[in-house]
Amino acid sequence: MDEYWAQGENASSAQVQRYLTYAEGGLGNGKAASDCNGSSGCSSVFYFDPNLVYDSGQCPMSGDSQFVNASSESWYVHDTGYSDFAHRVQGSYAQSCNGGSVSIPVYVADQANSAVQAFYGGYLRQNADAWSYYLMDDTAWTVVDQMYGPGGSFCSGSPNNWCTTTQEIPTNAAVVAEHGALATALSHASGAPMKFFTNRLDANPAEEVAASPNFVGGMCENCVVDEGSLRTSMYASVLTAEALADRTPGIAFIQVNDGAAPGGSADQIAQRLVTIAVAWLGYSEGHTIVDANLEDNTDNLAAWPEDMLYPTQPLQSMTSSANDIAVAPNVWRREFSTCYNDGTAIGPCAAILNGNAGTIAIAAGWLSQQYGHVVSLNGGDIVTGGAVLLNASSFAPNVTTIGAGQAALLVR
Repeated sequence: MDEYWAQGENASSAQVQRYLTYAEGGLGNGKAASDCNGSSGCSSVFYFDPNLVYDSGQCPMSGDSQFVNASSESWYVHDTGYSDFAHRVQGSYAQSCNGGSVSIPVYVADQANSAVQAFYGGYLRQNADAWSYYLMDDTAWTVVDQMYGPGGSFCSGSPNNWCTTTQEIPTNAAVVAEHGALATALSHASGAPMKFFTNRLDANPAEEVAASPNFVGGMCENCVVDEGSLRTSMYASVLTAEALADRTPGIAFIQVNDGAAPGGSADQIAQRLVTIAVAWLGYSEGHTIVDANLEDNTDNLAAWPEDMLYPTQPLQSMTSSANDIAVAPNVWRREFSTCYNDGTAIGPCAAILNGNAGTIAIAAGWLSQQYGHVVSLNGGDIVTGGAVLLNASSFAPNVTTIGAGQAALLVR
């Protein structure tokens, strides 16, 4: 995140270009585009949500209000057998408004509708034509998931309101097709296609890129760290998703984690080590993006000193699933023969992730290279002086331990 009046607000353009490859902003907040555009190493990402439409009435949300004001009934998804306002697929959202709280309806846009595609084409060209990429939020790949959001499930006529089909989008294949149709229809004023990240990376990223060549990646939001909680039950499935993205040409895996622990605290460092270990375990050049938003209660730039560690020449890789790099139940390991810290070679390195509920010792048999130290992290983000310590903690095989749900990085 690189925005005015929010996260990243005090970061200079030079810092953004040095530490970020992707900087996200949105409507009315063009700091990311200003900081990155023209840089060879930093790209701006514009957030928008063409899936869920918030009808906020007296306290309007700018982009959604434009959609609602321009729309006709055919722009929305409806319960099966209907096409009228009373049967729109919808949820509800509690919004602060004029010092109080109101409940507003949330609708689902029919992205297969050419008028909807034309609206979003005009919206993006007007507000973000100069941006490099676009993040398409609330992008699910099944009917049940797409028709779910604030207020729960959106179909009023079905048991428990779960939507297994709708009038305009009846099947899972139709959900994928409508997202692809929208992405394919949108282009810059120059005629160049816009490129999109989606906020869901389901089990088959190949399906995403097959839907449209304009999709370039999928996001796994809060998959391993959710507001500071380590989600050990998700580790294996996230690693498998990385493996599938790695073998899909043109698709990146985006790992987004949120937290608000104090900078440099034990909790934050544990979250950061898990985040970076998951990235290393599935790392592939051009396929791996890390968004460690682990101080989301501050206006700091969430760039971390451990991001400057760079592993190359892996000795093991995942080709099918997390099982490829498992060395024990719920323990995964990957080694690299040549690694760097801020561009300086530091020799071999490794990442080990413990998905168990108890502490484990790092077994000598898990490692094919010699290591002498465990990487330590000192302080918070890199802009405020956080640092990587390569030689502060010694490593001894069969003795050095990793706590429950946590991770370790090893170096020579």
